[in-house]
Amino acid sequence: MTRRLLPVLAVALLTACGTEPPAPEPVTPEPVAHYVALGDSYAAMGSLSAPTSGPADCFRSADNYPALVLADPLILAGEDASCSGAVTADIPTQVAALTPDTDLVTLSIGGNDIRFGDIAGCFHRALTEPVDCPALLDAPVHHLLSTLPAELDGVYDTIGALSPGARIIATGYLPLLADGECPELAAVPEEHRAWALDVTAEINAVVRETAERHGAGFVLPADAESHSVCAEPAQRWTDVTGELTDAYPMHPTPAGQRAMAEAVLAVL
Repeated sequence: MTRRLLPVLAVALLTACGTEPPAPEPVTPEPVAHYVALGDSYAAMGSLSAPTSGPADCFRSADNYPALVLADPLILAGEDASCSGAVTADIPTQVAALTPDTDLVTLSIGGNDIRFGDIAGCFHRALTEPVDCPALLDAPVHHLLSTLPAELDGVYDTIGALSPGARIIATGYLPLLADGECPELAAVPEEHRAWALDVTAEINAVVRETAERHGAGFVLPADAESHSVCAEPAQRWTDVTGELTDAYPMHPTPAGQRAMAEAVLAVL
């Protein structure tokens, strides 16, 4: 009898005798000594009504996902250095928060590099006037998508040089819209919405692939497309106007920030 069959037989015998095998010991996550959040407005902006910290134009909300991660008992110390409007070239100004002892970094960057703000602004205009956002933006957005991996590589190299022992978790971009019926975007042609959804999937693929190339993690809350502006207000993780969700226009809602925090904490 091979040695590897013995544990299986032991479990079978215990079960046959009416004795359950012992449950596996729960795995206790290691505390995080120093956490730093880097990124753009998808990390920085939480509730519209929440107080903010840092530079005024960063809109760094007290209930964004970095703040919620920082509040978890597992996190012993840290800093939220995220800032609205940030692009990969701005990360060198944020990494001043990193130290050689930093052992966890979340990274939410890349959207502004491919003109996410212009895409969001165009679709916001499309609510009240006819505008063909794909025709205006497809060529420049896809050119910038082709250059984004190299820009993200530089970010990872910078983090690695300053905090060589840090675990890095990249966060994906929560989609603003979804396929199918979408009452909030009834004025926007469905093929235009499909284009925006494809762009979101493409940037998330680039963010994920770059993270994997550098040995980093990637998180995006499950079933995110079901929680876009096309969902009922209480179910939205992103919103277009933010009027019914206490969110900044075209950004994650408070519920979306909570979902992202939970996704980050779940992989620690």
